[in-house]
Amino acid sequence: MAGREPSFEDDRELVDRCQKGDELAFEELVRKYQQAVFNLVYHNMRYPNDIEDISQKVFSKIYFSLPKFDNRRPFFPWLYRIAINQCYDELRRARRRRVHTFTELSLIESDSIEKLMNENTSQPPSDEESKEMHALLHKVLDQLPAPQRTAILLRDIESIAYDQVAEILQCSEQAARLKVFRARARLKELMEKALHRRGR
Repeated sequence: MAGREPSFEDDRELVDRCQKGDELAFEELVRKYQQAVFNLVYHNMRYPNDIEDISQKVFSKIYFSLPKFDNRRPFFPWLYRIAINQCYDELRRARRRRVHTFTELSLIESDSIEKLMNENTSQPPSDEESKEMHALLHKVLDQLPAPQRTAILLRDIESIAYDQVAEILQCSEQAARLKVFRARARLKELMEKALHRRGR
């Protein structure tokens, strides 16, 4: 999905067929948006073993909710809201099973970040270092509140246009731009703190 706009008219036709009982049309919708849902779940949950199960729950909810969906409205933002809400539900359940909340980093994780940021990065990183830095980035992203993390995901990872971001977040386009701006500012602040540790 990254880098391209979902087709409103194509979606409307597929949804109309789904609402008339066409199972093949729903399979086509799943194929069209499966990767986008996987990406959303991955960046919110951070547990690869859960991605497929949670994504299946999302599409199951979509399937049973489609008969009541107003097909005059864009399908894509509606799908994303269901996916985001499912992630939030899963996170709330996970928080009851874990000592630390999703957006916290334990002392051990903080020490790991400091160690990573103190590594010599003047040479091109090895594959292992690249993996470590990728993991570090996601740990920093995990420190963002869920709404800010979602704004970053939609705009900067999925490359969703601001009007679509606004539809998904159920706010005005101006408010969506502000949410993304604040999320980027917070992410920059967290990254600067990590870089400061490396400079010590």
